[in-house]
Amino acid sequence: MSRTHTNISRVVIEHLHKTLEVTLEDLYSLLKKESKKGVYDCVYRLKLQGYVILKKIAGVTYVTLTEDGAALAVHQNPTRDGIWKLIIFDIPEKKRKVRDHLRSRLLALGFKKWQTSIWASPYALPKEIEEELQQLSEKLFIRLIKSTDINNTSDLEKLFVEKK
Repeated sequence: MSRTHTNISRVVIEHLHKTLEVTLEDLYSLLKKESKKGVYDCVYRLKLQGYVILKKIAGVTYVTLTEDGAALAVHQNPTRDGIWKLIIFDIPEKKRKVRDHLRSRLLALGFKKWQTSIWASPYALPKEIEEELQQLSEKLFIRLIKSTDINNTSDLEKLFVEKK
């Protein structure tokens, strides 16, 4: 399962979203208060999670945002729309990679694990994400439920308390 994103990773993702591609040296300069190892480790984790691509050209390492990384950037400051989104799924162990990828995408979209295979979000979802979930539901047991009527949301609200 994906890690919670650190302040360094948030800065990296946000910067890449604005600039599209930067060198690793540019990131070191941007995050000069952080150690180079800390920045590199963060970028490497983002690469393993599928949010960035690293490529080396003439001895210079470039960092580029992937489609998942762009989705993460858009959802770092999500807006609530008054509708709870619940994703329920049951993906068999033999399709573990699909299940892990889904969890990673849900985290990137601002969802939080409510129960074992139930993820929730109070944030607006882009139309293309809803379409992607619809396509997945035709092949796997993945369902998107949207509701404004849940009898008790106190436990859900605790998941989305804004930390300042």
